[in-house]
Amino acid sequence: MNANKLNMAELLAKVKAKSESKSEPKINTPIKIPTQTSKSETIENQTHTSIDGSTIITYNKEQQQFVDLMSTSKSAVLIGAAGSGKTTCTQGAVHSLLQTGKIPTLQTDGHKHLTPGTPGILIVAYTRRAVNNIRRVLPTDLKKNCITIHKLLEYAPVYYDIEDETTGEMRKTMCFEATRNEYNPLPSSIHTIIVEESSMVSVDLHKQVESALTHPIQWIYIGDIQQLPPVFGSAILGFKMLELPVVELTQIYRQALESPIIKLAHRILSGKPIFPSEYSKWAVPNKLTLHPWKKKLEAELAVMTLGAFFKASYDKGVYSPEEDTILIPYNKACGTIELNKIIANHIAKKKGEITFEVIAGFNKHYFSVGDKVLYDKEDAEIIEIDANYSYTGARYQPESKHLDYWGHNDNAANERYNKTGGIDIDDIDTLLEKVASSEDRVTQASHKITLSLKDSDTIISIDKAAEINTLIHAYALTVHKSQGSEWRKVFLCLHQSHATMLQRELLYTAVTRAKEELYVICEPESFTKGIISQRIKGNTLKEKAEWFKGKLDS
Repeated sequence: MNANKLNMAELLAKVKAKSESKSEPKINTPIKIPTQTSKSETIENQTHTSIDGSTIITYNKEQQQFVDLMSTSKSAVLIGAAGSGKTTCTQGAVHSLLQTGKIPTLQTDGHKHLTPGTPGILIVAYTRRAVNNIRRVLPTDLKKNCITIHKLLEYAPVYYDIEDETTGEMRKTMCFEATRNEYNPLPSSIHTIIVEESSMVSVDLHKQVESALTHPIQWIYIGDIQQLPPVFGSAILGFKMLELPVVELTQIYRQALESPIIKLAHRILSGKPIFPSEYSKWAVPNKLTLHPWKKKLEAELAVMTLGAFFKASYDKGVYSPEEDTILIPYNKACGTIELNKIIANHIAKKKGEITFEVIAGFNKHYFSVGDKVLYDKEDAEIIEIDANYSYTGARYQPESKHLDYWGHNDNAANERYNKTGGIDIDDIDTLLEKVASSEDRVTQASHKITLSLKDSDTIISIDKAAEINTLIHAYALTVHKSQGSEWRKVFLCLHQSHATMLQRELLYTAVTRAKEELYVICEPESFTKGIISQRIKGNTLKEKAEWFKGKLDS
């Protein structure tokens, strides 16, 4: 262990000595920032105002290439790092495509989320936030056609009767499925589908969209290969980079680098570390903060310290769960699981909400109405919690304002309840009747939880143990789960226990989730290690595409 520390210290010393021998380029002079695939050149603002007051965009060579390519109705891939103008380029390419007169008027064929009479161009993404990012810059008619892929496929809960392998009894199960498929296809008037954040779209989900199309269309895939490769297997972006024409944007615009967040992102990509003596130089009030831990803490104490920080930040209005997020590389130790409990418990107590102990199989969970959660990878909010009359398993603690998210209720002896396991004693006849009529007693959870799903605008209720065991609090997320999303303010928390995860791509992905403000809490050596370590291998786009697409499913 000491040898490892010595080696790391020696490495950092060498890197620092080499780094200090170079002068730091200033933002007000032309600079070149190295990336993994090429050297990105900083250039002037590409927009100016004409005499009549309209905005004119001057495209660079690569952007113009993509605009021209998209206007031919051919499929293509557009990649580029933060600040390279992907959104502006896409905006111009869509306008150019509309000007060709080739785009039919959309006939929705009864589709719930598409608007008839709009152009037959759809902009889709895996997450609601990615959709909202591109929606802001599109013409009014096309804003209505920016939806998640799950909405495009009109995902809906489907219930099945299946035989329980343990008891032999029939029970109901629910899963979300696409209701748009080869038997109920998407409208034939769709001409183009633009896939935003395509690094987040799995091959399987992409195949579902393809199977719901009865005619050939123009596909446009937009992504950033500087980000983390997917954890779920194969991403469609890597495959399409090997199949279709690829336009890579390498020039970084000066106005982008005027954002301290984007400037930091490209410093991370350069591989040149930032040392504690430089932290004050990077600080921009209400924009960017690099906050080092004052001393090394064990993981358990570190997460408690973070918990105290975020409780105070919530009370002061500095941290807003509705607009901000907390990113951490790991779930366990100094990770999201414990920090989520601390924050959720604090917010529930501040609001005076009742906390429920929910038993799902062998697991106990603690939830309150208003909790911010993830369900099946989708943002959701708990809007109701009720006892499940079909549950006949172990007893659970009665719900209480004094029950915390670790199952403690110090005030239990002073509270008077007329409930047994959450069920009214006076309602025992109803309970027995419901239990007797239930065919699904074994797999039931102790409570039914009603959720408002944000991406699909759906209200659902879940009461199966397996369903509730997938429900997680979403105040703090892993960086992998944050991909494709963007928040007003991002708190990035790094700790020595995250060492195996700290790599350039993870830091870059986390930093670029912040739209307005970034607050980094880190140990200096942890931040440095993340910058100098690299995960995505390859020197050419082909090599990176092979790495990025992940392992093929067997």
